[in-house]
Amino acid sequence: VSTQSTGYYITNNLRIAARDMRMMIIVLLVQLFAFSWSDTCGQDRVVLGDWFVSHGSPDLLEDPIPPLVSAVTTDPYSDPSNPPPSPDVYCAMQWSGNIDPSSGLQKYRLKNFATEAEAAAANYSITHKGHCGSCSSLQDLGVYIRQNLTDVTTKCSIKGIISRRWQNCCLKRLGFSDHCASIWSYNIFNTKKRCLWICLWQKIISEPYNRPDGSLNDCLQCDEDKSGPNFKYFSGRTRRNSGIPSSIQRPGSQVYNMEHCYWYGDVNETCIRNKPVGKMDLR
Repeated sequence: VSTQSTGYYITNNLRIAARDMRMMIIVLLVQLFAFSWSDTCGQDRVVLGDWFVSHGSPDLLEDPIPPLVSAVTTDPYSDPSNPPPSPDVYCAMQWSGNIDPSSGLQKYRLKNFATEAEAAAANYSITHKGHCGSCSSLQDLGVYIRQNLTDVTTKCSIKGIISRRWQNCCLKRLGFSDHCASIWSYNIFNTKKRCLWICLWQKIISEPYNRPDGSLNDCLQCDEDKSGPNFKYFSGRTRRNSGIPSSIQRPGSQVYNMEHCYWYGDVNETCIRNKPVGKMDLR
């Protein structure tokens, strides 16, 4: 009788555990689905990303342009005093209503604001938390939104082992502006210099981006520590501070919750020269 009772107890607990696990998976999937659409205002992220890429070139920016919204022309990792202190501000955009005669597209402005309320009062839309930088253009927002950047930029970094020119061409094929491609290139080069052997080993053993406890694998942690601070400062925009989901799991406290609902016209009517490489992965 004792053996039967014990068997029943174990079987019953296993059933309860299996039920609870199914419920947890369902809840996580619902949350993931909701999050994967929240930053795009319900629009298909590839369609919306394509629209921003084709309508958001830095060439459409009107003066005054924030000082860090430009190409990074010298290696920021060669100066040990970098990065400088970063102000606690918000980068916001506004369509100017002026038309660029060469493209027929609207021009827009980027500006730093001390608070969200200050940006709203000036009729600007927040495009990411933190100051405007090399990747703050709407073109680069589109690149961030429409694809899984972790996988495709890793492929660019592998090409960079052979040739930095191949690496830069790879980044441009993803749709990045010249401004944003410059800091990505320096970031990849520095990570290769500081983390190459660690990352090669992670590639060989195919370790997931995140460990079971949620921490980053050694390659991503090395990149975060050695290259992350300068990249965040000079790029301005990251997926985390733009509210964009990533295949790398991050603590909720690191993600700025926001939406990108500031397109004009029909978001489905767009002609794209740079198609996304790889599908969005929300693992």
